[in-house]
Amino acid sequence: MLATYTHVTFLIAVVFGDAIGQLTRRDMSTDGLCTYTFRDVCVSQRMRDVTELRAVVNSLQAQLTLVNKVVAAIPDLREAMKQLEGQIDDVKDKAQQEGGPDTGKTTCGGAVYIRWGRKTCSGNDTKLLYWGVAAGSHYTHSGGGSNYLCMPRDPEWGKTTPGFQSGGHLYGAEYEIPSSNDPFSKANAQSLQDNDVPCAVCHVASRPTKLMIPAKRTCPDGWTTEYSGYLMAAHYTHKRTTYVCMDNAPEVIQGGGMNKDGALFYNIEATCQGGPLPCPNYGEGWEITCVVCTL
Repeated sequence: MLATYTHVTFLIAVVFGDAIGQLTRRDMSTDGLCTYTFRDVCVSQRMRDVTELRAVVNSLQAQLTLVNKVVAAIPDLREAMKQLEGQIDDVKDKAQQEGGPDTGKTTCGGAVYIRWGRKTCSGNDTKLLYWGVAAGSHYTHSGGGSNYLCMPRDPEWGKTTPGFQSGGHLYGAEYEIPSSNDPFSKANAQSLQDNDVPCAVCHVASRPTKLMIPAKRTCPDGWTTEYSGYLMAAHYTHKRTTYVCMDNAPEVIQGGGMNKDGALFYNIEATCQGGPLPCPNYGEGWEITCVVCTL
């Protein structure tokens, strides 16, 4: 029995001694990268690899935990975004109702004006609503409207009855500006006489007030000039109409010029006879200028 125990002890000593010998044997063939080997396996390198792997696993587990938290919070984030969008809409509505600033511009509805004689707006922060043709009552008629209208080119109709039923009549308008009395720029048309008159309806969102000033070509300080030109209306021997400011460089509608003489536009000239115009500031027979301004 004692012999057997001694034999086993000897074998254990031999095995562990061999293992310890192999473990502590320096491996000089690895250029110092591996300090110890056990049965041709680099012990320190493997331990370092395991440590790094555990660190990677721990990092991935931490990131996975964070992702799970984010996923769990998505419904709450969506609800918060909806509430924020609702609050933004409420602020916009309140700003529009109170006329306060929104996107840096006044939200009071803005101003609308007609640019007579043109198909486009001035471009000073303006939007073209539509361009059309000028129209009004016949120059010989005593009834009907006295104002000029800017008629769309694509009318929309309700219930109609063919023929005339003793109502008012609406006619297209023409320039009555002979070359001998034509103060306008020729930038857009060489001749205006008997041609049809275009018009543009313009909206200025950021400036709610508009003003047409006769006998001026510039706007007051702080105002924006939309356009300038010359004052026009009916001939003094015809039925009265409203005054309009015709653009300084008027256009014509192609296909017109047939001298139909419906509603007519004439230059307005100053007279010092029989009235309190401050002459000689107003020259006898001089064409009256005009300017359209917004603020």
